[in-house]
Amino acid sequence: MRKCLKIKVMGKVQGVSYRATAQKHAQSLSIEGTIQNSDDGSVVIYACGPSEKLDKFIDLLYKGTPESTINDLLAEPFVNEKDFRGVFRIIGD
Repeated sequence: MRKCLKIKVMGKVQGVSYRATAQKHAQSLSIEGTIQNSDDGSVVIYACGPSEKLDKFIDLLYKGTPESTINDLLAEPFVNEKDFRGVFRIIGD
């Protein structure tokens, strides 16, 4: 079953290659969506794909990168009104 999630990752996740690593994982799992730094220091991810692949993606997000520190991860379903065009993009610098 396909589902969409809004995921907020809190901790040391900005400026430590976290977004690029998350993008690589999403692409390898055929997950589409976006990832973007937030003003509060967190990273916000919109991800859509098969349920089992999203579960694996969340596990990889928890793992992070050697430079990152994950304090918390919140995932909630959302109704996809966006057209991600089958890709996973990094938004912003």
